[in-house]
Amino acid sequence: MSTGDVQALVLAGAGTIACAALALRDLLAPVRLAADTEGLTVISGYAGRRRIPWSQITGLRIDERRRLFLHTRLLEIETEDDLHMLSAFDLGADVHDVQTELDSIRADA
Repeated sequence: MSTGDVQALVLAGAGTIACAALALRDLLAPVRLAADTEGLTVISGYAGRRRIPWSQITGLRIDERRRLFLHTRLLEIETEDDLHMLSAFDLGADVHDVQTELDSIRADA
């Protein structure tokens, strides 16, 4: 084996491990956002969770951007000290639908 082959093999192995780590995270923490009348639970770190009471949420909005042929929408949950950004893939639903539901739950709280 030449040096280039070994380097390519190491690089491919590292990429495989990184992909496996991301897949494992999706298995360990498939739910990125949960809401009830007391507040939100969001993912924090690799697979941890953080509870945020409604009183600490300062903003709940959708960031929409268009660039070339891409159109991205992110649900932004702003707290006093942090910003959580979730895509439709993270939420498993359209971000507009999720925002409407969160606004409804927050109003009932």
